[in-house]
Amino acid sequence: MKVLFLDFDGVLNDLLTITQAHGAGARRFSAGAIDRLNTIVARTGARVVVTSSWREKHTLDALRALLASEGFTGEILDCTPVLHARTAGARDLEPGQTRCREIQAWLDRQPEPPERFAVLDDIELELLTAVHVKTEVDAGLCDEHVEVAISLLGTD
Repeated sequence: MKVLFLDFDGVLNDLLTITQAHGAGARRFSAGAIDRLNTIVARTGARVVVTSSWREKHTLDALRALLASEGFTGEILDCTPVLHARTAGARDLEPGQTRCREIQAWLDRQPEPPERFAVLDDIELELLTAVHVKTEVDAGLCDEHVEVAISLLGTD
């Protein structure tokens, strides 16, 4: 099994999409980013594990439905555990390290580790640089990220 760990903000949406995501019928994610994500999972056979902070407020089924409504055609396998609960006024001072620990915790609890994995995220993940495809919040998932992710995961 191949796994693609997926953040949402700064990957599936960008600053423009975030600022326009208000009102009924508004898209939450960039159509182009969803198309690129679909390309990655179609070419690699990877399953998605959600790492986004959205998992703290939405159930796995709700995240599946949301991504499907935005045009995602792949499989959402799971979410990583939440190791830093956000409370009013409290900030995670090391979000990159927390994200790495959450991914490692998910990997550690698997009966069989994935044959390959990659991480799509816009924050620095110093502990996972070899498998991290870093996006930028102002642009989100771009064509060049697709090729890097596919090279990390391998084609089917």
